Amino acid sequence: MSQKPENPYRPYNDVHKDTKGPGDARPTALQIVKDCNAIGKLQGKTILITGCTAGLGIETAKALYETGATLYLTGRDVPKLNKIIDDIVSNGTNKTNPRPEALELHLDSLSGVRKAAADFKTRSQQLNILICNAGVMACPYTKTADGFELQLGTNHFAHFLLFQLLKPVLLKSAADSGTSSRVITVSSAGHRYGGIRFDDMDFSDGKTYEKWTAYGQSKTANIYMASSIERHYGSQNLHGLSLHPGGIKTELVRHMEQSELDAMGVNDRFANMFKSPAQGAATQTWAAVSEHFEGKNGGRYLAECAECGPMADGAEVGADGYGPHVYQPELEEKLWKLSYEAVGLPVED
Repeated sequence: MSQKPENPYRPYNDVHKDTKGPGDARPTALQIVKDCNAIGKLQGKTILITGCTAGLGIETAKALYETGATLYLTGRDVPKLNKIIDDIVSNGTNKTNPRPEALELHLDSLSGVRKAAADFKTRSQQLNILICNAGVMACPYTKTADGFELQLGTNHFAHFLLFQLLKPVLLKSAADSGTSSRVITVSSAGHRYGGIRFDDMDFSDGKTYEKWTAYGQSKTANIYMASSIERHYGSQNLHGLSLHPGGIKTELVRHMEQSELDAMGVNDRFANMFKSPAQGAATQTWAAVSEHFEGKNGGRYLAECAECGPMADGAEVGADGYGPHVYQPELEEKLWKLSYEAVGLPVED
C-alpha cells in the first residue's frame, strides 16, 4: 500500500504563502504545541531527542517540555546539555514538569550509540517518541570510526542502530499505552540532491566524493528509514515520519564557506524563505504532537507543518515537496536490509 498522501493535509498553508523571513507569521514549535492542545497533555510519556546542544534540538526540547513529557536530550557534551536543561527548566511555564535528562550520545561511532541506548534503558522502560534530529551537512570527506562516510554514518546508520536498539521499548510503550509510538527522522529538501549510491555508498576512494551528493544520500536514507518503519511496524502502532524543517541558520552550516552561503541565497535570494530556529523546529514538533498522526497517516514526508506532495517542476532547492526517488518500496527495503548488516545486527522481519 502506498504511503504517499493523495490529498496532503496542510493546516498551515496560508501562513506559508508569503514568507518574510525569520520571525514572520509561520508558527514556532511552541505555537504548534499550543495549537495542538498539547500543553501538559503528554504527562507520563517519554520522548528522546538527538542533537540537543544546538539549533533545532534545543528549540524542539523547549516546546516539548511544555507538554509535560519526560525528555531525554542527547549530545556529545554533557556539561553543555545540563546548562541547556537548566535554561529550559528555568524558562518553562510549569515548574512541576519533569526535569529533562541528559544522555551522552556519539553518533560517529556505533559503539557510542550502543552505549547510549544501554544507558537509556537502565533509566527508562518507556519510550513513546524518538526524534532523530541530529545531523551533519556538507562536511569534508571523512569517515566514522566504523568506516562509513561521515554524513551517511552520522545521519542514517547511527540513527538506524539507535532505533533498532530502542525498538522493543517503543513497541512495548505503544502496547501498554494504547497510543501510537512515533519515530520522527529529520531529513531535508536536500534529499533531492540524490538517492542511495548502493554501488559505493561511502565514496570508498575519496576521490569521487562530492559533499552535496553525500548529503542528499544521507537525507534520502532518513526518509527511507521512516517509510520502512511504517511498513514493518505500523500494524503494531509504531509509526515513522520524515520531514524537511526548512532553511535555518544553525551550526549545521559550519562546514560551508561564505561563498557557498551567498550562492545559496542565505543573505539574498532566499532570505524570505529562511526561518528562525524556533520556527524550524515546528514541523518535527507537529509530527510529535498532532492528533493527525495518532495511529494513522504514518510513512509521510512533511514540511511547513504539512504533508508534502511531489516537488514542483523547477522548485527551488529549499522548497517543500519530495523528489522522484521517494516512496520507492523496493529501494527502501534494500537500504533497510543493508542497514541491518552495516550496523552488525541480524536482519529481522
